Amino acid sequence: MTQISMTPGAPSQKTTLPALFHQTVERHGAKDALLVKVEGRYQAINYREFKRQADFSSAHLLSMKVGVGDRVAILGENRPEWVIIDQATLALGGVTVPIYPTLPPDQIAYILNDAGVRVIAVSSADQLQRVMSIRSDVPSLEHVIMFDPAPDAPHAQKIVRWDKFLATGATLMEATRDERSRRLEALRPDDLASIVYTSGTTGEPKGAMLTHWNFASNALTAAELLGIRASDIQLSFLPLSHVLERVVSYALISRGVAIAYAENFDSIALNLREVRPTLMVAVPRVLSKIHDRTMDSLRQESFAKREAFYMALELGAYYHEVMDAEGRVTFPLNAMYFSADRLVFRQFREMLGGRLRLIFSGAAPLPAEIGQFFRAAGIPVVEGYGLTETSPVLTLNPVHRPKYGTVGQTIPGVTLMIAPDGEILAKGPNVMRGYWNKEEATRQVIDSEGWFHTGDIGMLDPEGYLRVVDRKKELLVLSNGKNVAPQPLENALKAHAIIEHAVVIGEGRHHVAALLVPAWDVVERLALELGLAADDRAALLDEPAVRERFDTAVSAVNSLRAPFEQIKRYAVLATEFTQEGGELTPSLKVKRRVIDQKYRSEIDGMYALAETRTPVRA
Repeated sequence: MTQISMTPGAPSQKTTLPALFHQTVERHGAKDALLVKVEGRYQAINYREFKRQADFSSAHLLSMKVGVGDRVAILGENRPEWVIIDQATLALGGVTVPIYPTLPPDQIAYILNDAGVRVIAVSSADQLQRVMSIRSDVPSLEHVIMFDPAPDAPHAQKIVRWDKFLATGATLMEATRDERSRRLEALRPDDLASIVYTSGTTGEPKGAMLTHWNFASNALTAAELLGIRASDIQLSFLPLSHVLERVVSYALISRGVAIAYAENFDSIALNLREVRPTLMVAVPRVLSKIHDRTMDSLRQESFAKREAFYMALELGAYYHEVMDAEGRVTFPLNAMYFSADRLVFRQFREMLGGRLRLIFSGAAPLPAEIGQFFRAAGIPVVEGYGLTETSPVLTLNPVHRPKYGTVGQTIPGVTLMIAPDGEILAKGPNVMRGYWNKEEATRQVIDSEGWFHTGDIGMLDPEGYLRVVDRKKELLVLSNGKNVAPQPLENALKAHAIIEHAVVIGEGRHHVAALLVPAWDVVERLALELGLAADDRAALLDEPAVRERFDTAVSAVNSLRAPFEQIKRYAVLATEFTQEGGELTPSLKVKRRVIDQKYRSEIDGMYALAETRTPVRA
């Protein structure tokens, strides 16, 4: 077994999330805390006002009889009210249950019933409607709080509007002061803070029980390693219901950072220019889209501008390669990179607001070329690895020496071990207490020695950088006994701009095949360039010029693989993978079982064809 532990630099004193928050209020009370766009411009509340509204919320929750350990759910998009009610619940010793705003009513009902939720806060009329449609199926639910103004609807009288919720809380401050103080003083780092439900790619969701110290230890360590400072500002758009954005939010709050909330996913480009953030947390697909759009727009520029950009990228890559190897560069190389930065890369950074100094990437593997692209352009991308059950970060690439293609080194306080079968095992202050109401499931992932079994296969290089190969349960065993890891193949396919999703298949089969979902914006731009009609997607995929792009992508991936790993057949789907269609989880992970059943005829069709050449489109 390979074991690696990097404990120096881990937080030495346990604390709670409200304690971190209150310390920040004392130090940075007058500083902007939460920013949201109202009537066309971003408006901020400072940390002192943040705490005031959290105190009002705690007082009102107390009047709703929220006791120590009681569960309060939050169903909504990122906004100030989300983090306010989260802090209010935690300060009372309550337990927050975040719910993805994209979940259908039946899955919301499952979580509310499994957690025994008594109070739920919803963001909008749409979310309220989902809750009201299943409220009679959730006997534990007693109170509904709504952030937006209450709609003119029959059930409007059954909810508490946010403005009234705060106003009533303000009147209860004195009456509840002693009990709120007692609860806060009684709070301990090992108390339960949140039940965070996994996405459920292979079954029903499980609620990971995360304590205050699980979150706080991870947040404090991440803040230190990423060099987060009070002068930073973040644009938040990944859902707070996902544990990655949640722990980053706690890390930023611990340092007094200003957090601005994007209006929605489609407005990120506009909001970047408005907020001009210094920090951003993103999933690789967002970064890939920025890269692809940059390269597409570059094709419309003059030959001189294109060549200048390509040369600058090569120079930037070489500059960092030398810096990583030797710790310094020569004066001529430094001068050339400085010139390229001012003349070329500065314009690219202006598109992202002009002040972005760091991007934290997680939740999915980052293509190495995307990380290298941003780093060459002066914005290092720091990739980490972890799971909901580990709050979530286990490893992190160093800011000044990332090794793209890996997920970095073990963070302080965490110990990793590679089991004989290649599975990554973890110990640390961020590992969950267990699964809510699921003792047997807990025993399956946390062994008698306290090791958490991640279910991922990985390897450590001589410098301690971790490379994640695939999910243990998703390794494909071909009929000839060969093992194929689908995730590296899928990531390589998705690195091509024309492919949005890829699912590699082959369990029990004699060769590997793949289902591909096009990136329709890329396909439609290609159709426009070629003068093709784009209104019939199925017909568009049959066009020779479009087929050639997919052939090229698959051939490029195959050229770097052993024969038994190569994709012999592939099918391009005219439909999209969506959460509503059941193919994607709320965190946009592919549900393999659903896809295997839903596209059984396409899969069987690929294997029914005689093998003639590689690749062949079914």
